[in-house]
Amino acid sequence: MAAGDIHTVPRGDRWANVFEDGERLIVSAGTKETAARMGRELARLRGVRHVIHERDEPTPSSARSHDLVHG
Repeated sequence: MAAGDIHTVPRGDRWANVFEDGERLIVSAGTKETAARMGRELARLRGVRHVIHERDEPTPSSARSHDLVHG
């Protein structure tokens, strides 16, 4: 998996898009749907995968609920 893959993850009461390492925040949003839409577009533009996590998944490297490839 490329280090530049984008993950949509829960962050407190918001949703964030982060790079694969889980540390570098790209953008956050108030809803999962908004964050996922932004994450899909960012992944498409970068030619990387976009992964959407559920609230019970603690890290970007955990099991994926939706693993999408853009490019």
